[in-house]
Amino acid sequence: MIDAHNHLHQLANPGQVLKECEGSGVRHMLVNGTHENDWATVEGLCNKHPESLIPSFGLHPWLVGDRSPQWLERLRSHLTANPRAAVGECGLDRWKKPYDFPAQLSCLQAQLDLANELDRPLTIHCLQAWGHLLEFLQKQTQLPRFLVHAFSGSTEMMHRLAQLGAYFSFNGYFLHERKTAVRETYQAVPSERLLIESDAPAMLPPPEFLEYPLPDEQNHPANLARCLPALAEIRALPVADLEQLLAQNTHAFLGRLRIAP
Repeated sequence: MIDAHNHLHQLANPGQVLKECEGSGVRHMLVNGTHENDWATVEGLCNKHPESLIPSFGLHPWLVGDRSPQWLERLRSHLTANPRAAVGECGLDRWKKPYDFPAQLSCLQAQLDLANELDRPLTIHCLQAWGHLLEFLQKQTQLPRFLVHAFSGSTEMMHRLAQLGAYFSFNGYFLHERKTAVRETYQAVPSERLLIESDAPAMLPPPEFLEYPLPDEQNHPANLARCLPALAEIRALPVADLEQLLAQNTHAFLGRLRIAP
């Protein structure tokens, strides 16, 4: 299984977590940096475990106010030094306040342009800004392969983004009872556009899906092994067929960054 989005570097013992992930069947993952202060940490961790990890470097919308004047130059440097790296996590967010939305748009544009230029896949975060994201993407003359991670918008919005080529990653957090509408949306995601992610250490699934509990309510990527059958039930597919589909889709999203099955 491939975890399409997490922050493994934020966990206390990434090496031990990786061993537990391998034992659970989560053998590969895309590790996302969120600010220039953590890009080197992501780079070092992924270089230490190239058989399992792909790095991704981006500026998260929550952190655009903390960027340096050289942030884009530094991002380009990390991406060119790491040909296996993707772009992101970046995006738009009007949920966490205060926010500087013009700065978020400017930073997202710069990162999308870089993904196009370097032919890298892009991971997008969006909360309470779906219409703005759709409008932004529709204005682009060229779009890279892009993933809207932990998509929680409406089914209608999902279809409109899918028409632009979006991928959508299901998260175990959506198995909480109150997330019925989100689960219904994931029933409708086109089969070729569906991925799965943990977003660890964030977005903790319900207790019954926590095979690998961590302190301080942190999410373990290996919990995906428990979440996969639930997604298979949502999609009305055998677990093995779903796992094969998710792997194919993740390889398609990664493109030339493809990792071994």
